[in-house]
This record gives sequence, C-alpha cells and structure tokens, in this order.
Amino acid sequence: MISAAIYARKSNEQNDVAEEQKSVNRQIDDARAFILAKGWTLAEGQVYSDDGVSGALFTNRPAFQRLMHDAAARAFDCVVFYDLDRFGRNARQTMHALNTLADLGIAIWDYSTGQALDLDSFEGETMTFMKARFAQQERDQGRKRTRDSMRRKASQGLVTGGKVFGYDNHRVAKGQTIRVRNEAEARIVREIYTRAAAGEGAFTIAEFLNRTGEASPRAQLGRPNGWSVSTVREVLKRPLYRGEVLWGKTASRYGRELGPDRGTREKGQRPTPPETWTRLEANDALRIIDPDLAAAVDARRLDRRTRYLASLGGGGTTGRMPEKAHGKYLLSGGMLVCPTCGGPFEGLRYPRQEYVCSTRRRKPGACTNKMAVPMAYADEVVLDMLEGETLSRKFIEELLSLVEQGEVDDSARVTADRDRLRGEVANLVQSIAMGVSRDTVAADIRDREAEIARLEVRLRTPRRAAPKIEELREALNQRAEEWKATLRAEPKVARLLIRRLIGPLLLPQDSPRPDFIEAVAEVKTGLLDGLDEKYIWVSSPRGIEPRSRP
Repeated sequence: MISAAIYARKSNEQNDVAEEQKSVNRQIDDARAFILAKGWTLAEGQVYSDDGVSGALFTNRPAFQRLMHDAAARAFDCVVFYDLDRFGRNARQTMHALNTLADLGIAIWDYSTGQALDLDSFEGETMTFMKARFAQQERDQGRKRTRDSMRRKASQGLVTGGKVFGYDNHRVAKGQTIRVRNEAEARIVREIYTRAAAGEGAFTIAEFLNRTGEASPRAQLGRPNGWSVSTVREVLKRPLYRGEVLWGKTASRYGRELGPDRGTREKGQRPTPPETWTRLEANDALRIIDPDLAAAVDARRLDRRTRYLASLGGGGTTGRMPEKAHGKYLLSGGMLVCPTCGGPFEGLRYPRQEYVCSTRRRKPGACTNKMAVPMAYADEVVLDMLEGETLSRKFIEELLSLVEQGEVDDSARVTADRDRLRGEVANLVQSIAMGVSRDTVAADIRDREAEIARLEVRLRTPRRAAPKIEELREALNQRAEEWKATLRAEPKVARLLIRRLIGPLLLPQDSPRPDFIEAVAEVKTGLLDGLDEKYIWVSSPRGIEPRSRP
C-alpha cells in the first residue's frame, strides 16, 4: 500500500490567486480526495501546511522543513500538493528540493493536473524548471504591481500602511482609506513637541508620559507606560505630523532568507534614492504641529546633536558614533534577565562598568529595578561557574547518563506487532470467505491496516545506534578543556560559548548583599553539539539547573 503525504501553503501577500490556492484547508481536503481516489493511505501526522508563509522561503518554512526531514526518514512514498507554486516560488531552491525528494525515491504528485512530476527525462525536468521559474516570475511581477499600486495611492493622499498615532484610518470606499486626526492622541503629540522645544530631552519626556499614564503607540502588556526614548524620538521626526506626506523612503529587500535562528522574515528594508520618493504638499487637514513649533524642535535637536558629536572628539558632524552595546559585553544581549519586568540587562560603560535593566533605562517609569551589577565581577562569576560546573567531569558524566537512558531500538517489538496485525487481517479476510458479512468485519480490517501502515512508517525511520560511551567521554573531555582555555582568552568566542552552554540568568528580586551575584540558569547540553552526529543520536536531552556561586 502506497503511503502519501500532503503539503499545502498559502502566502498572505497573494490576493489574486485562485480560491483553492488561498485556503490551506481547501488544498488539504482536495488532496485527501485525490489520495482516496488513488487508493493510497494517508498516515497520521503526514499533513504539512504553512499558512501565511512566502513561497520564496525554504529554511524558514517549518512545515516544509518537517516534510523534508520525514522524507529523508522514508516516512512516506509520495507527496501530493496543488500546483508547483504551492511547493515553492524560488526556481533554484524549488528544483533542489524536488530533486532531493526524487533521489530519495519519493514520487511527487500535482493533483491539479493529476500527474506525477517527471524529473528523470530531459523534457520532464525542463518543463518542471520552466513552471518553477514562471512561478517565481509571477511572484516578482505581483510585488511590482503591488508597489506601483501603493505609489498611486500615496500620490492621491490615501493610506498605504497601518495606523499612525495621532490619526484614525477612515474608509471612504473599497480600497480607499484616508487619515483623520484623532484629537485625543494629537494632544499628546503636541505635548511632546512643546516639551522638546522647551529643552526637555527624550528621556524626560518619556518619563513624564509614563508617569501620567498617557496612551502610547504600543502599550505593552496592557500597561499605559509604553513610551520609550526611541518612540519619543520617532514622533519628533515624523513628517506627517507637520502635514507632509512622504512615501517610498525605503523599499523591501526580498529574496534573502535569514535562517531559522534569525527570524522567519525574508524581507528587510533598504533606503531608496530621494528622487524616487513620492511627496505631497503640506496638508492642513493632517497637520498637528504648526511650522513654528516644528522649526523650534528641529533647531533644538540639531544643536543637541552637534554638541554631542563634538564631545566625541571629531567635532561638528564628523564625530564617530559610539559602538552599539547590544551583545557587546559578555552578559549583555539577553543573558541577564530582570526579575521585576522580565526584560534584559544591558552593559553600561559610563560612569561605571555595570549591567543595568534595559527597560528601566530606555522606558522611564516602566520598571522600578535599580539593581546595577558590577560588570567585571558578574563576568568572573559566570566564567567560574562554567569552568567549575558546566565544563566539569561531573557534568560530563551526567550528560553521558542521559545518553545511556535514551530511547532503545524497539524494531523487534514493532515488527512483532506488525506481523501480529497482518495475521489478524488475514483471519478476518478468511472469515468473509467462510460466510461472515463483509460489513461486519470491514471496520476491523480498516483499523488494523491503518495501524500496520503506522508501524511500517516507524520501521522505516532510522533507529538509534548504540552509543559509543567511551569515545564520547574522551571527545567531551577534550572539548571541555579546549572551551575552558577559550573562555578567558577570546571574549568574542566566549560570548558564543556561554549561549551554547547556559540559558539566560535570572537575577534575584532582592540581593542579600550588593557585592555578589546569585542567579538561576538552565544548563544546556551544548557540549554535545556536533558530537551526537558522530557518536550517538539523542532525541531530546534534558536540561540541568545548577545555581551560580560567588
């Protein structure tokens, strides 16, 4: 019996495709009907769907990656989908994936045509590539049409994006939305500009707005204190508040896949030349800030920037901007977690080298944690913990015990269960020949055949090899010694190793003494990374939770 799998996908960007392509549920239902008509079986868990994901993505399509992983394990005999553009919209990547499936002996069926893809003949492979390339071209053309449409709307003064703080979106016709001033929010915008013109900085303004509970563009966790320094600065820079409509300063950068560890978006933003921007004359109906107030704010901000850059030693506007601190220090970038707000600690170089709550510093009033952890001491504590506990022989033995407790090869038991069920099916079929009604035993036969198919899939899945404990112990000890030497000798590498070895450190709410650190962290099995492929196979190793010591 042929075992089939279903793949379905829809992209939110595609509004002009057929209805059966829009709905992954409809694609799955039609694929089920196709499989039933062919007399194939659909094993449990062999339906893969990516809803709202671009076809240009491959690494960042979770269901697609599971499909390819299960295909490598021979979990099914064929895969069924609706049209090639549902499978992928990047010709090169699509052909690579299709050839991978073909090399595994898995048939590829397009139920919209009722035909299997032919990748063995010159004609078949050429036609498949042309369809894949046309799918990519259609995607590219659709994006151009969308951008042209947005440009036309912007030139007419229509909304081309989401809601902007200070305005409400008002729909005047199908596909046509205009902005209308929201006076309650506009009052807050004027308050920000008035305070900035009077000489208040973004930090002071954000602290005032959070303290008075003013509504913010992005209130977090239902709290009103969502004003941050960066949000205040964005309000002061937005041309729309001055009545100016400006569209096209940036464009989406497509076709670059970031990878599973860097997010699931394929697009970023890139600046565009000023001559390509769409500008409209100042609109009094949209204006919230009068020109005199806007000019006063701009003059204050320019003066502040000039003095700041001059203080860096370059003078004027030629000074060098300081390096961003995110992830720069050993425990910045989310390694220290604030117990009050759950936000990350960041490293401050001046006036003292300390780790402080980033939320309290950047969103005044949003967090009350005043803890300042000495940077040098915190780094030393964590390095000592890693050397003394996470890279110790004791921890290595704990990892090895997890390996030995892993899943054993149960092929013999599964084979026995499958053979037993086959015997029961044969007996039921024999009972029909002896006069028992087919309807009486048909359901029992179907249930047993479905269970047999499930067991067949399990038997085709690669089994865990016997662990080579002594070889693994030697490799782990060697790696631990190498990492110990690296932790203090190469700070940039040490940051990467720390993230592989331990999770974020949760600091206590109230430290009993200000001169030492106590934190709880989950220790990862990072020492096994890469070694498991050579020596063992571990499905889901457990974490261990020690406490760091001063």
